[in-house]
Amino acid sequence: MSARSSIEWTDETWSPVIGCTRVTRGCDGCYAIRTAHIRSHNPNAKVADAFAGTTHHSGGRLDWTGQVNLLEQRLTDPLRRKNALRIFVNSQSDLFHEQVPDAFIASVFAVMALTPRHTYQVLTKRHGRMRALLGSPDFRLLCEEAEAALVADPATPGLPRYAREQYMKQWWSHFADPLPNLWLGVSVEDQKTADLRIPALLETPAAVRWISAEPLLGPIDLDGPLHPMGGRRKLTYWLTGRPGLGEPRTTDTGLQMHPLATGPRLDWVVAGGESGPGARPVHPDWLRSLRDACASVSVPFLFKQWGQWGPDAPLDGDGRIVRGQRGLGVSLADDGTVYQPGDLAHPDGPRYREALRARHDRARLTQVYSVGKGKSGRELDGCTHDAYPTPRPRTEASR
Repeated sequence: MSARSSIEWTDETWSPVIGCTRVTRGCDGCYAIRTAHIRSHNPNAKVADAFAGTTHHSGGRLDWTGQVNLLEQRLTDPLRRKNALRIFVNSQSDLFHEQVPDAFIASVFAVMALTPRHTYQVLTKRHGRMRALLGSPDFRLLCEEAEAALVADPATPGLPRYAREQYMKQWWSHFADPLPNLWLGVSVEDQKTADLRIPALLETPAAVRWISAEPLLGPIDLDGPLHPMGGRRKLTYWLTGRPGLGEPRTTDTGLQMHPLATGPRLDWVVAGGESGPGARPVHPDWLRSLRDACASVSVPFLFKQWGQWGPDAPLDGDGRIVRGQRGLGVSLADDGTVYQPGDLAHPDGPRYREALRARHDRARLTQVYSVGKGKSGRELDGCTHDAYPTPRPRTEASR
């Protein structure tokens, strides 16, 4: 496991799997590809071997090869951590990648079950496999078998003899209900990926369900996409839970009642802009929309970062805006269209007519500036947002 992580919403990272493949445009600026490439050339053979063969240059850019390395020696690392931590699982891969065997994922879940002191944060873009596995009785059985094997193995760290004996005498399944220390989430970058992944997440049993809207590359309406002719196609109830009837119960007088209940909902929203080489700018209104939607229904919201592009202009020593550096400042339309300085000059700007056809009002374009992650900071409208979720009771999490 890593030392203190620089990721704002976690304490440490745990990567028993290395390697991945891109799936949507949110992967274009993946930091893990660059990290894996650098570490595959590390002079320490142990480090280099873990990342070997996972990256290559293809199509003029650095990319994943599709090879996934399973690092069994890292599986028990969390058992060695005595203090309670928030642990981001697989920052260098996707736990539900198609090349990761079901049994290996079950071993990861077994370690999480044996360390209830830790909180595990899992993010995936493979929403389909996540939903299928975690709703499968066969996968639950694999998890139970993996947990029993870890307890029975004398080499497993962090389990004293008396604990093993007690466990074997009074064995119970941690997997009858969702693990209370697992926060299960999906990465979304725009409305299209949100519409695909969030419903699958809400159909998956979990104590905490969350989304990471980073890099945010377009607006996301958590109440459902707007119809071009006005209004909404449908309400999603992603933040509030769809209202309905609960399980029937019989009163003392023999009357059968159906109490009102709400369906699964999101428990946490994290959002942020993109950083690193070639980072794409984030529109401040996209972030404000997510923040305000969460605030309206008391869902915790965490603003991770602006990233490379921020709303505050870089100033020189005299307090004037620094100008003349190519790509320093751009105009951003509501739909994410980026205009370079001079693009919209009247009447001969190279994209002036394009903007007219798209009905982009120059007065409404937002200026953002390439100042770097360190200078752009984490404040949204002068405030830092660092809210975290509270796990729900097991009876609600299992829905």
